[in-house]
Amino acid sequence: MSFASRIPSCLSLLMIIAPFARAQEASVDTLKELHRRIEILAQEIERLRLGEVAEATREGQRGLGPAASKVYTLKKSGVSIAGYGEVVYENYARKQEDNQKANRSDQIDYLRNVIYVGFRFNDWILFNSEVEFEHGSTGKLDSRGSPIGTVSVEFGYVELILSKAVNIRAGMVLPPLGIINEKHEPSTFFTTLRPQVERLIIPSTWRTNGLGLYGEIAPSLSYRAYIVEGLRAAGFSDSEGVRGGRQSGAKAIAEDFGFTGKLEYSGLAGTVLGGSFYVGNSGQDATDARGEISAATTMLSVHGEYAWRGLELRALYAQVNLDEADRLSAALGRTIGSKMTGWYVVTGLDLLPFSRPGSEQSITPFVQYESYNTQAEVPSGYTANKANARSILAIGLSYKPHPNVAFKFDYRENKNEAKTGVNQWNLAVSYLF
Repeated sequence: MSFASRIPSCLSLLMIIAPFARAQEASVDTLKELHRRIEILAQEIERLRLGEVAEATREGQRGLGPAASKVYTLKKSGVSIAGYGEVVYENYARKQEDNQKANRSDQIDYLRNVIYVGFRFNDWILFNSEVEFEHGSTGKLDSRGSPIGTVSVEFGYVELILSKAVNIRAGMVLPPLGIINEKHEPSTFFTTLRPQVERLIIPSTWRTNGLGLYGEIAPSLSYRAYIVEGLRAAGFSDSEGVRGGRQSGAKAIAEDFGFTGKLEYSGLAGTVLGGSFYVGNSGQDATDARGEISAATTMLSVHGEYAWRGLELRALYAQVNLDEADRLSAALGRTIGSKMTGWYVVTGLDLLPFSRPGSEQSITPFVQYESYNTQAEVPSGYTANKANARSILAIGLSYKPHPNVAFKFDYRENKNEAKTGVNQWNLAVSYLF
C-alpha cells in the first residue's frame, strides 16, 4: 500500500486522538491553575490565622519603633509577632590617647535578640510587650562570676484606644525621653552602637512601671505623659550618671514617683521636633545623719529629626540636674555629678537614589559626633574626674539590602580630658521584622 493511500487512515486516527490530547492538555492546565489557587488560598488562610502576624513591618506608630508598633497594624482581633536583634564586633586600639597601653580586649557579642508579642482584644483594647534576650545566653558567667546574659521584659502594657486626643497605657512603659529610648531598634539609626548621650545622660533603654496618657493635642502635635516609679539614687555613679538608678520595674522601691512626658511636632515635611522631661525624687528612703535624702532629679531633652530624599539628620541635647548631690556623694562614697550634660548630631546620605531611584536598598555613609559629661558640675568640695568629660566621633557606612536589615561599619575616635580614650572600629548586623 502506498503512502498516499494511507493518508485517509492517518487523518481518521488523528481526528479520533486529538480530542483526547486536547482534553489531557486542558486537564494539566486546569490542575496547574487549581494548584495555584490552592496555594494563594492557603497563604491567605495562614495570614488570617496568624492575625496578620506575618505582614511586613516598615513604619513606627504612637511613639514606638516599626517592630514595636506591629500590634497597631492588626485590622481585627488576634496576635502580632515582631522583633529585632543585633550582633556587634568591636576592635580596640592597642594604645590610649596618651600612648599608654590600652587594657581593652576585642569582642564580638550577640548583643540582643528581642521578641515583641501583642494581642488585640477588639478595636479599642490591646496588649503589647517586648522581651529581650541579651548577650546570647543566660547560663554563662563573666570573669567576676556575674551572669553575662539576661532575659528582661522591656515593656508590657495594656492600652485603651479612646480617641485621637486621649488614650491610656498602663503597665511597664518606656519613659518618652529623647529619641532612642522609645525607638531603639538598631535598623532605625546609623551607628553600630546607640549614642552614648542616650545611654548615660538619658539612660536608654529605660523601662518603668507606670500609668499615663498619649494622643494629639492638635494636628501634627502629639504628647505622651506618664506617672512612673522613680529612679533610685543608690545606683547613681560618677562615670555612668543616673543609668544605674533604673529600677526596671523589678520589685521597684516605690517611695518616690516621677512624672515624665514629651511633646513632638511633625507638621513640617520630613521634620520632627520634640522636647521631653522627667522630674521626681530619687532618694527612695535613703538617709544620712541629717535625715532623708530626696535627691530630686530633673531631666530635660530637646531633639530634632529631618529627612529629605536620601538625606537624614538628627540632633539632641540632654541635661540632668540633681539636688543634694553633696549629701548623696558623701553617703555613697563617690562623686555624683550635680549636673550632667550631653549632645550629639548625626547625618547620613543614601547614595542609591542617585543611581537606582526607587530601590528599597540603601548605601549610606554617615558621620556622628557626640559630647557628654556625667560630672559637668560637682558639689562644692568634690573634684570631677576628667575622664568623664568625653567625646566620640564616629564615621561609617550602613548598607541595607532591605529597609529592615542593616550591615554597618564605623570607626570611632573616643576621647576624654584625661587622655585615656581608646579608639575602635566596629562591625554590626541588625534586623527587625
